[in-house]
Amino acid sequence: MKFGNRSTSSPAFARLGRLRPRVPDAWRERFDTFWNARNPREQAILGGGALVLVLVFGYLVLWEPAATGRDRLMRHLPVQRADLAEMETLAQEARGLQASPAPSLRGDALTQALQDSLAQHGLKATRLAPTGESAVQIQLDKAAFGAVTSWLQDVRAQQRLKVTDAKISYVGATALVNVTATLQGPGAGGRN
Repeated sequence: MKFGNRSTSSPAFARLGRLRPRVPDAWRERFDTFWNARNPREQAILGGGALVLVLVFGYLVLWEPAATGRDRLMRHLPVQRADLAEMETLAQEARGLQASPAPSLRGDALTQALQDSLAQHGLKATRLAPTGESAVQIQLDKAAFGAVTSWLQDVRAQQRLKVTDAKISYVGATALVNVTATLQGPGAGGRN
């Protein structure tokens, strides 16, 4: 068989022939019989209908899902970028905490460092008692919530202490809370 002046025996047409679906000869004969039995007007109507079906199918299967997916991605992209920026910030902070050596404050030295830190934030502990070698229990009464959270963040960064237990209760005044918390440093109880 020849297409134009090219032979079907060329390698390119051999590869193309493998991609072409194989239609059984019986089906092809039935279609040819059906098609040839139609007058040109019917053939035009059937061909136009087939073209419309192909276009509708192409739109519903290819175009519409891609356009909808693109719109959804465009709506979610700013949120995902903000999440990525937050994760990068947290990763950078984690690398900074890993790089900084853990302070070796224990006992009275740790208690004094915490009292100094509280004073810098305008807080005064009602109770500050060591509960272990690098663990401390603290109680704050009628403290500003913003100052408490800022202080806890600084203690985490500077002293490498983490809150292992906390009770925070609102006392009725604007943003004032009572706080009872246990802070634990690296190495306390065999954990970091």
